[in-house]
Amino acid sequence: MNKKNVKKVLSKAISTMFEKAATSALKSQNEALHNSFTFQAPNSIDQKEEVVVEIDWNLTEIKKQIAIYANEGKLSADLIKTICKNGTCAPVEFELLDYKEDIDPTNLGLAKLVLIIVSFYNSYGGYLAFGVAETDSETKFDVFGFDSSKLNLESVKALIKEFTGIRIQVNSINLEVMKEDGQLTNVLFLHIPRRSNNEPPLHFLKNSPGDAKGKALFQREEVYCRRGDECVQAKGPKILELNGDRINPYLAQEGNAVSSLFRLNRIPHNLPDRNFICPKFVGRDSTLDSLWIWLADDLSHIRVLAGEGGLGKSSIAYEFAERVSETPGVPFDHLVWLTAKEKQFKAYEDKYENVPERHFSSYLELLSAICVHLPYTSDELEGATETELKRMVKKGLADTPSLIIIDDVDSLTVEEQKQVLELGLITGGTRSRVLLTTRNNQSYSNDTVLKISGFSLGEEFNEYMHALEERLEVTILNSSDIEKIHSTTNGSPLFTESLIRLLRWNTLNDAISMWKNERGTTVRAAALKREIELLTSEAKRILLAIAIMAEASVIELSEILGYPSESIEHGLHELNSLFLIAAPSLASMPRFRVPDNTRRLVIDANTTLVTDRARLERDITNFKQKNNQKPTKDARVAAAISQSGALLRTGDIDNAIATIRDSRKRTQDHFDLLSFEATLLLKTTPPQIDESRKLARKAYLNGCKKPEVFECWFEAEWLAKNYVGALEASEAALKEKSSGNHDWLIKKSAALANKASDQSKLGSIGIAITTMFEASKTIKAAMSIGTRDDAVEWKNQQYQFHDQIWVWPISEEGFGKTAVQLDILENMKKCGDFRQTNKKRVLSAVTSLACFIERKQDRLSTTQKNLYSTLISKANALLKDEHYKNGEQNLPQLWESLQNRIAIAIAKYE
Repeated sequence: MNKKNVKKVLSKAISTMFEKAATSALKSQNEALHNSFTFQAPNSIDQKEEVVVEIDWNLTEIKKQIAIYANEGKLSADLIKTICKNGTCAPVEFELLDYKEDIDPTNLGLAKLVLIIVSFYNSYGGYLAFGVAETDSETKFDVFGFDSSKLNLESVKALIKEFTGIRIQVNSINLEVMKEDGQLTNVLFLHIPRRSNNEPPLHFLKNSPGDAKGKALFQREEVYCRRGDECVQAKGPKILELNGDRINPYLAQEGNAVSSLFRLNRIPHNLPDRNFICPKFVGRDSTLDSLWIWLADDLSHIRVLAGEGGLGKSSIAYEFAERVSETPGVPFDHLVWLTAKEKQFKAYEDKYENVPERHFSSYLELLSAICVHLPYTSDELEGATETELKRMVKKGLADTPSLIIIDDVDSLTVEEQKQVLELGLITGGTRSRVLLTTRNNQSYSNDTVLKISGFSLGEEFNEYMHALEERLEVTILNSSDIEKIHSTTNGSPLFTESLIRLLRWNTLNDAISMWKNERGTTVRAAALKREIELLTSEAKRILLAIAIMAEASVIELSEILGYPSESIEHGLHELNSLFLIAAPSLASMPRFRVPDNTRRLVIDANTTLVTDRARLERDITNFKQKNNQKPTKDARVAAAISQSGALLRTGDIDNAIATIRDSRKRTQDHFDLLSFEATLLLKTTPPQIDESRKLARKAYLNGCKKPEVFECWFEAEWLAKNYVGALEASEAALKEKSSGNHDWLIKKSAALANKASDQSKLGSIGIAITTMFEASKTIKAAMSIGTRDDAVEWKNQQYQFHDQIWVWPISEEGFGKTAVQLDILENMKKCGDFRQTNKKRVLSAVTSLACFIERKQDRLSTTQKNLYSTLISKANALLKDEHYKNGEQNLPQLWESLQNRIAIAIAKYE
C-alpha cells in the first residue's frame, strides 16, 4: 500500500464514514429547526415592539419531497406548498433545487442558464424557481415574483443544443403565490429531467461567451454537474461517478445523502514503493482528468502516455493508478503495475538506480506477467504459447476486470511495441483497461495518445518547485529565479531536479551555467567529494560497507561493523540527510544501497574513508559466507506470502490461510505473516472480523509498520463498529507516518465523529462535544494539505459536525447554558466555521438568557452580573468578527434590541 491521495470530487453528500454521527445530527437538527425564539425590542421603557426570528422548516423532508417530484417530472401547485410559506421559501438550495430572482438576458447570462440546466441534467435533474431572492445569506429566501414572458423556453432549449448537441426537454409551470406583504404574484418553475443511466454525461462542444475579462464561463470538452447548491466542473473520480447509476441520495432508504469519502477496502494491487517513483506528486490535473474521462468511455480500452524521457510519465501513471485503487465505485477488481525498466535515473544524485522489480523484457514475458496476476496457477502458465497466453489474458481480464499499467513500453522492439497495442483489442468488450507509458512513438494512434510535456510556467511549476525546495532543503526561490529555471529546463521535472542540486554550493546563475555547459555531471561528482568530507568517521565506515556489499540492512551492518543499532541508525540518518543513499524497502525491513555514481567514487582506491579497509573487506566476506549457510527468516516469510497469494488468486482462501498459519509456527509469528493473515481473514465469507482485528493489532505491536497493516486494522475495527479501535489504528498510522497522511486524517476524523455519537447516546454530552471538536480540528488539518476540491467536501462535513454539536442537549440552564453555547460558537470560529448561521446562533443563545432572566423575577447577584457582562462581551465579539460572511443587514439592530431587552429585565428587579 502506498501514499494515498484523497483527490476525490464527490456529490455534496454525507460520507458513510460519518453516517452514524451525521444521521443523528440531521435528525436532531430538524427537530431544532422546528423551534423558534422571540425577543422584544423596546422603543422606550414603557412601550415594547415584538421582533420575531423564526426557523420552521423540516429541511430533510423538503429535500426528499422535491427529489420525489423531480423523479416523477411533477409540475403542479404541490411545489409551492412544499417550499413556500407566508411569502418565504425554504432555505434549501441543493442538488435538485435552485432559486433565481430574475433572468439575465445577455449572452453571458443565458450561457450561465445553460450551464445550470446542463449541470442539473448530468446529476439528478430538479427544479429552477424564478422569482425568489436570497434576502438573508443562507437563511432567508423571499418571494419577489417573476414575469414569465422574460423567459423564452424554446430559445433556451435551442441554445442548449447549440452548446451541447442535445436538446434537453425542459418544461415549465407558472404558479401563483402570496408574497410576504400579502400581495399575489407568480413564480416560474422549470423542471429539468435527469439524464438516463445509459447516456454519457453531456459535455460542451464549444466555449461560452467571455466575461468582462474575456474568461469563458465553460470551455469545450468540460463536463459540469451539481454539488450541493453549486454547479461545478466534474473532475477526477467525479467524471467516472457521473457515468454510473447516480442513485439519488435523497431517495435512499436511510433518507439521507450517503456517499464515501474513502474506500474502506482498497483494490488489490502490486504498486511499487511511491518513494521510488515519485515521493510527492504535484499538478498534472488536466492529464489526470483526461484519464478519468477515458475510464468512463466504454469504446476505448487503451491509453498511451507519450513524451520524452524525464517528463514524469511514470509518475502520472502511478498517481492515477493509486487514485483509482482508492476510489469507491471504480469497475475494477484488481490493479496491476508492470514495468520493463531495468534502471531509473535519479536526477538529484545524477545516477541510474536499479528498479526494484523488472516484470518483462519481451511481449511474451508481458503476457505471462499479466497472467500471473489473474486467477491462473503456475502449472497452467508453464509452457504456454503466445497464442495460449493471449487467450488466457482475454478470459482473465473478462472474468477479473483490471486496470493494467504497462510502464516503459519503448524498452521493447518496435515490432513488439505494436503487439502491445493488441491488448486494446484483447480487452475489448470487457471492463478492463490498459494504460501504457512510452516515449513519443509514431506507432500509436493520436486517438489513444496523451502527449506529456514539461510543466508550464505558472501554478503547476511553482508548486513543483516548492515541493523540491521542501524535499531537497534548498533555499526558497523567488518568482524571478523560478522563471530562470523554467527557461533553462523547459519545465522538465528531471532536468529541474538535476539543476536544483547544484544550488547547494552555487548561486543560481552559476548553477545554470554549469548545468548548461556540463549537464551537471562533473559538477555533481565534485560536490559528492565535498559532501563525503563532511561525514563523521562512523558514517564513512557505514557508507563504505554498504558500497562494498551493494546493499544491506541495519541488522547486517550492526553485525559486520560491531556498532549498536542506534549508532547504525544515526549514521544512516546522516547519510540520508546528504542524499548519498537510497532506501527502497524489502518487505517490512528497510535495505540501503549507494547510488551508482556515488558507489564508484566511494570504492575508488584513491578515496580514503577508513584506514583499515582490508580488515573491513575481510569482515564483509566472512559475513557473506556465514549468511549463505542457512536460509533467513525473511526468505521463508516471502515464500509463504507468495504461495498464499497464489492460492488466493485461484480462490482457495482456506489453503491460503493455512499456508500463512503454518509459516507462523516456523517463524515465531513474524509480524508480516500476522498482517497478511489479518488481511486474508477479512476476505472470508463471512469475514472473520474479530480475529482480523486481533492479528492486525498484534502485527503492529510486534513491529510491523507497513501501510497494509494499518489499513487492515482500521477496516476490521470499522466493520466491527469499534470506533475507539478505528481511532487507535488511524492514530498509529499517523504516528508511524504511513503513506497517505491526509487520508488517515480523514479516517481519524471519521472515527472521532462516531465515537462522539456513541458518547452522546450514553448521556456524556460534554465529552461528546470535546470529541466532536477534535474530529473537526482533524478534518481541518486534512483540508490544509488536500486539494481545493477535497477541501470543499471536507468543509461541508465539518459543518455537519458543528451542526450536530449545536443540537445536542445541554443540561445547564440560564447563565450556564448560554456560557456553554457561546464557548461552542467560539470553538466553531477557531475551527474556521464562519457561516452566517452561527451569528443567528449567538442571538439564539443570548435570547435564551434573556428569557431566563425574565422568568427569574429576582435581582441578579454580583457574580451573575459579572458573568452577564462577560457573556455579552463574548457574544459581541463573535457578532463583530470580520471573518463571518456578510448576511442580514439589520443584525446590529436586532442585537441592540436584545441587549436593551435584557437591560430592562435586570433593571426591573433592582
